[in-house]
Amino acid sequence: MSPQAFAATAEPRAADGLLELGLRVVPGGRTALERRRQRFPLHCTTPLYLDPAVPGMPFVYLQNPTGGVFAGDRLRVAVDAGPETRLHLTTTAATKIYRMETGSAEQLTELRLDAGAYVELVPEPLIPQADARFASRVTATLAEGAALVAAETVAPGRLARGEAFAYELLELGTEVRDSTGRELCVDRVVLEPSRRSTAARGLVGGLGYVGTLLAVAPGRDGVHLAAATDAVLAELPDVRAAAGALAAGQGAVTRVLGSSPAAVRRAIEAAWAEARRLLIGAPLPPRRK
Repeated sequence: MSPQAFAATAEPRAADGLLELGLRVVPGGRTALERRRQRFPLHCTTPLYLDPAVPGMPFVYLQNPTGGVFAGDRLRVAVDAGPETRLHLTTTAATKIYRMETGSAEQLTELRLDAGAYVELVPEPLIPQADARFASRVTATLAEGAALVAAETVAPGRLARGEAFAYELLELGTEVRDSTGRELCVDRVVLEPSRRSTAARGLVGGLGYVGTLLAVAPGRDGVHLAAATDAVLAELPDVRAAAGALAAGQGAVTRVLGSSPAAVRRAIEAAWAEARRLLIGAPLPPRRK
């Protein structure tokens, strides 16, 4: 079921949350938040400058004071990253997708990166509760010289409540294009445990946690990035992980399966570290949560 199909069955009390951010480089080289528009239940922190290796990059934490996503929620995040800007966008904590007796929820994240911009979208994991139905879609447009690193991690559910894979549907999609509209990559994960066991070949394979990291950088050596990432992943214990190059060497994609959140997190961070090293020449930043 697509986000559009979800919209057709949305409950009438839908909460149309909105967060729009516009960023530009100010004198001195720092990326500043030039414009912000927000509507409950979405808002964000003041930009924080936490990375000594990239001191001009703001860290912006997306927040939802309701504690998670409910049936009927329609959430939209839009980011306009100006030329040569840097941005790290994350969440303060894992996102809970609450039980849904009826209806569904969706989130659309739209990113536009101008020439030379670099954006990291690295949220904390999604935790879907029993009977949840949720669709997330990320769309990105990259101008010449821009680069995007986007991660997603999905937990099997509230394990302490015996809710492993008790949700109804998770649909996670990412589409990246260049400024001419040419498709650079499309990634889609659909999990419907009640219709097809997640243990099936080609899905989760009996493991609980799924992680994905996309590093899209047109004009850079995506084949080398994929090979370097894959070599690092091969050394990690407790996960099944691999990286491959996107079509025409436009970047790399990493997929991770693991039985613990810590193991999957280590693998995603290893892939992210390689992307940072090769794209902006910096190590992983300190993250305060």
